[in-house]
Amino acid sequence: MAGRKVLALTERQFAVLRVLWEHGPQTVRGLMEHMPRGDGQPYTTVLGLLQSMEKAGLVDHEKQGLTHLYRSAVSRREATGNLLSDFLTRFFHGSAEQLILGLVDADQLAPDDLRAIEARLGGEGETRPESEKAEKTDKRKGKKP
Repeated sequence: MAGRKVLALTERQFAVLRVLWEHGPQTVRGLMEHMPRGDGQPYTTVLGLLQSMEKAGLVDHEKQGLTHLYRSAVSRREATGNLLSDFLTRFFHGSAEQLILGLVDADQLAPDDLRAIEARLGGEGETRPESEKAEKTDKRKGKKP
């Protein structure tokens, strides 16, 4: 891990990246349409955020006529992996086991989640459909599907 650049993202930066991952390259105005509270933020505020993210290597842009089309310079997997690794190191001294046990103790991890994790670690690699994830989340919160 030595020498590896750690991504430190703000909530707004992560929201921008999420839009770019889900909707592809966007102009500033296009991005504003997809962001929560995007319409309420001045154009120059969003542009400034994108420019600072570009300096940090999180996004890049391509000029198309008079507009700039911004795209993510980091993959979702790279960004989330980096953030999770940093979180694990800072709060759980690098122990994934302590993180998992903390999730179990906080009722944030159901037995089905653990089975899915075991299957993934065992090399089966299959993930559950979104409908099953929603059912599990409802069960954990005490709701019936």
